[in-house]
Amino acid sequence: DGGGCGSIGMVVDGQHRLGAAHVLSSKGKLRPDLARVLVEVYQPMGEREVRELFTEINKVEPVTLVDLPQDQGGAGEEEAAIITQAAESLRAQFPAMFKPSTSCRAPHLNVDALRNELHKAALLQRRDISSSAELVAWLLQTNESLAARPDEGWRGVGPRPRYS
Repeated sequence: DGGGCGSIGMVVDGQHRLGAAHVLSSKGKLRPDLARVLVEVYQPMGEREVRELFTEINKVEPVTLVDLPQDQGGAGEEEAAIITQAAESLRAQFPAMFKPSTSCRAPHLNVDALRNELHKAALLQRRDISSSAELVAWLLQTNESLAARPDEGWRGVGPRPRYS
């Protein structure tokens, strides 16, 4: 009924996750780390408002690993600052290469996807990088060396094998 007077509430988005949690719980197979389901509660609203809210929710990009709290695999404050400054520096230097969508295709990049991949690769730790300038320099140098690689140096270059 759209959550009008007298209704307890309704699930606007996330009903599949909630349903899966319920089924697993009823079978005694819900892992403790999944036993809590985060929800947002809104005041009762009409059908039109519910549709608008659903649309708004589904336009939002998911939170990336780099932006999660550090104890959940996210970057610490210093790492996040270095990665963000480096990504923004690259975006300022090469604006045509960056797109707003996280699902853009190569050779384009999304700044948040780049930040996330840099974090997942643990570059700061693996390369002992301690500033955004060092990270940008390493990325540009690595890009130059990859650009100089001959075509036959790339996996998947050349005619595709045919299978009978």
